[in-house]
Amino acid sequence: MDLLLLLGMAFFWTITYLLIIYQGFKDRTCGMPLAALCANLTWELLFGFLMPFNPLQQIITIVWFALDIIILLQFLYYTRNEYSPKKIAVIVGALLATAFLLHYGVSVEFHDPEGKYTAFGINLMMSILFIQMLFQKDLLGQSRFIAWAKMLGTLCASVLSYKLYPDSLLLMIMYVLIFLFDVGYILLVQSRSVKIVQRPGAKQGNTQQVVT
Repeated sequence: MDLLLLLGMAFFWTITYLLIIYQGFKDRTCGMPLAALCANLTWELLFGFLMPFNPLQQIITIVWFALDIIILLQFLYYTRNEYSPKKIAVIVGALLATAFLLHYGVSVEFHDPEGKYTAFGINLMMSILFIQMLFQKDLLGQSRFIAWAKMLGTLCASVLSYKLYPDSLLLMIMYVLIFLFDVGYILLVQSRSVKIVQRPGAKQGNTQQVVT
């Protein structure tokens, strides 16, 4: 059962990253909030290369790291006309350094070699920031499929983590909050994805449902 949950987490989150990359190229934007992206990359660097804790998880983490590098390149490419290269370098560099130090500090302070506290902390931050991004950019870089894959991947991770650490109140709080924010995100994306439009030349009251 644990292996099935781990593979489910790996599958749905890999699909999430691939869909974000696809939607980003399609909409010519970065489909992940920058703070969450930098937190992801540094977690994957730390626990994929510097402090691996499980051979299968290490492979999964390295795959995610490679996909997140592509998303970072999308951010750098599609924002090149919005900010100067120096400003982008300072912002991205500061976020990467801050996230890396926090991941390492939490891992040492809380005796957490698996990085579970920072992993779910990132997930919670991401769930909130995706909703914020939806209000800022509407559906640019986002889709219902991303929302569902993201929720299912984290749900598998939450159930697996609960089985391994059933007595952690902090983790339990994060499981619940992430799930609630993810469900809210799905509903918001769905409400913005399905629009009722008047077909050209149609009679009054005759509408067509268009799914974007």
